[in-house]
Amino acid sequence: MTDKASTASKDDPRMAATRLAAVQAVYELDMMDVAVDDVLADFTADRWRTADEDIDAEMARPRPELLKTLILGVNERRADIDAQLIPALTGAHTLDELEALLRAILRTAGYELMVRDNVPARTVISAYMALGDAFYDDGGQIKLIGGILNAIARTLRPAEFKAAS
Repeated sequence: MTDKASTASKDDPRMAATRLAAVQAVYELDMMDVAVDDVLADFTADRWRTADEDIDAEMARPRPELLKTLILGVNERRADIDAQLIPALTGAHTLDELEALLRAILRTAGYELMVRDNVPARTVISAYMALGDAFYDDGGQIKLIGGILNAIARTLRPAEFKAAS
């Protein structure tokens, strides 16, 4: 059975660009002492202004309203997101020990899992694993992303994971 939201998300290069830009913004917020409004302005206006005109689908322009929602949402609900991430971490990992990029990916995906009920959890997990694959050569990092997000999704959205009776 194909879910329309799932299919639309996979086939929409603007969704991938939006998630990528959101992760980059969350990373900047984590690494630099900058105001969220400054990062938001930079990502929604300057960086992507000519993306659609210059390049192919891989560098499509992010969806500005969703990008703003993701950046502000992660920033505002970071403590709630971290509270979901911490118990899902495996082995000797703590949230602070994870590299900043990995934290940014997990926080952005965690926010989506928390608030974007219209997007299936498996779609969110798959999208952020694919995003991780763009940054990491090591399959271990991608499996880590998938494992943590799967654990969070099963906690936040258990109905989506119940076996069909």
